[in-house]
Amino acid sequence: MPIWAFHGAKDDIVPLSESEAMVAAVKAAGGDVRLSVYPETGHASWVEAYEDPALYDWFLKKSK
Repeated sequence: MPIWAFHGAKDDIVPLSESEAMVAAVKAAGGDVRLSVYPETGHASWVEAYEDPALYDWFLKKSK
């Protein structure tokens, strides 16, 4: 299952290091994962993620 994780660099609730550790663990287990970090975003990284047309292109390229 491919994973695309998103994180705001200015998130004061969940440290960026937590997402980085999760991505590293998934990669170490052979998983298909990527991480996008938004430098000026806080905890609501999903807002920027959903505004990015690349996310929808990525969705459409995936199938089960």
